[in-house]
Amino acid sequence: MNKFFYFKVTFLSVSAGLFAGRFVYGLFDISIQNHEAIAKLFLKCLATAVLTGLVLGILNMFLKIGKFQKK
Repeated sequence: MNKFFYFKVTFLSVSAGLFAGRFVYGLFDISIQNHEAIAKLFLKCLATAVLTGLVLGILNMFLKIGKFQKK
């Protein structure tokens, strides 16, 4: 397995989970009729998920934490 595989697995799993969790949690705080608030929430969740996924993916790429099975 190469370094990119470790980055890809970590980035995709962390980003998807963090985005979904923050978005659903944020929907409880805002009104569904307010489209501007939903757009801001979507962008905040996307930015947070991508940046966190990048940082953790780069760390995992160099440290190779975890035993991932390649299919």
